[in-house]
Amino acid sequence: MKKILLLLQVLLVMSSFSSCIQDEPLNAECDIIAVDSLWLEQQMDIIVGKPIVTNDLVSFNIKRDADRTHLNPRFVLTDGARITMTLDGQELEANGVMRDFTSPQTYTVHSEDGKWHKDYKVSFNYPTTPTTTQLLGFEHFELDATGRYHQWYEIDPTDATNPRRSYWASGNSAYAITGMGKKYDDYPTVSDPMGVKGNCVKLTTCRTGSFGDLVKMPIAAGNLFIGTFDTKIAMSQPLKATGFGLQLVGGKPLKLTGYYKYKAGEVFTDKNKQVCPERHDTADIYAVVYEVDPSNFVPLNGDNVLSSDRIVMVARIDNPGEPAEWTHFEEPFRLMPGKQFDKQRMSNDGYAITVVCTSSRQGAYFEGAVGSTLYVDELRILWEIETDGK
Repeated sequence: MKKILLLLQVLLVMSSFSSCIQDEPLNAECDIIAVDSLWLEQQMDIIVGKPIVTNDLVSFNIKRDADRTHLNPRFVLTDGARITMTLDGQELEANGVMRDFTSPQTYTVHSEDGKWHKDYKVSFNYPTTPTTTQLLGFEHFELDATGRYHQWYEIDPTDATNPRRSYWASGNSAYAITGMGKKYDDYPTVSDPMGVKGNCVKLTTCRTGSFGDLVKMPIAAGNLFIGTFDTKIAMSQPLKATGFGLQLVGGKPLKLTGYYKYKAGEVFTDKNKQVCPERHDTADIYAVVYEVDPSNFVPLNGDNVLSSDRIVMVARIDNPGEPAEWTHFEEPFRLMPGKQFDKQRMSNDGYAITVVCTSSRQGAYFEGAVGSTLYVDELRILWEIETDGK
């Protein structure tokens, strides 16, 4: 009798377990997580660096002589999701399908439960034609796909069918997790119309609320940089979430110039929210050029963007102070000890560059003063460009 009762109990547990499996809801996520690694390996002869994947965009940098009219990218999706495209009014499966990327193409990702979908723009971008002066004016921005915060992009006027270049990243997507951003101008990095010319970027060090206190990240400094930001690891590995730099070096960089103004917040705190009366906040604006393996791009991150032995040149405002009015700066790119700029390496896409702006110099370590505010506009990189005629 005891054996029968035991058997009935086991069957009941197994039945309950089976029922749990059967009743588990289908996945409601509809995201492109990554680009298929095998497909990327097969495209190494045309793709430069790693693709940039955001909440609604996937962009590839490709070599200038690459043919982008016949490409069949494959994507890694959230569990159970599928990806489609629309052709002649019909919805077709699209993963690995050949398409013409002379202009960006739209893909739609559908959740496993069929209730949700999201559009992605996918582009294959030629390098911007090198000029002696590259302006980064912050005129081109938009709300992200969720409508919560600003994101910036550049325009390449020489690529008429596909001019958009998604070079800029910020930590705004991580700030969204805190629940403190009720509207776009609550975020640490926002556009401001009162620039030197047109729009500028306003970066503010903000509180992250009770969520930030819980995870020992009490502040979020406003930041904007050339590179990528991985929201998925922002809480577990915040320093590694910032991927600084892209392979955009088309000449020897000479100077970083621009305009800024700054006001530090009143109370400096550490990552434990302890007041440090002897410390005063300061902004940071700098550019870094560093060596990369063209076939295996590994960006610098918050741990090593100013300390890696791969760094070749740095341009930085050492003591920005607190100018209340727009102030022009001009900083030369200085070679690191024992380093030289190799034009052969450059021609093989062996360098990456980042430009970084932040309202709190120690913000990556969650140290700074709430309310510190940096305005930046009209950044320029001056390049030494050699033409075929020289």
